[in-house]
Amino acid sequence: MEKKASVAFVLWLVGLLGACGLHRFYVGRTWTGLLWLFTLGLLGVGQLFDLFFLGSMVRQANILNGLKAAAGVNTNTNSNAVAPVFNIQVGIPATAQAVAEEPASK
Repeated sequence: MEKKASVAFVLWLVGLLGACGLHRFYVGRTWTGLLWLFTLGLLGVGQLFDLFFLGSMVRQANILNGLKAAAGVNTNTNSNAVAPVFNIQVGIPATAQAVAEEPASK
């Protein structure tokens, strides 16, 4: 699932109310999220640091999710999804094919 920077910044703002580290959980940094949660964002210094680096953390999380998907690691929580299959055959109509096969006249 692709992470959105807007959601991450809203979670960062919630940290100003005391629930620091929620944005780090969102981008998949669980251990530092716990550290931020228990230390009030490293006494605010880490929270301020994240304001400037949150965009790159979201990009890194999306790149990591893309690499996992390319490697075949299932990052989708809904493993029962079935995609429709369409079998489409494209061919040249018989009259157009006959014209295409005629030798070129003078």
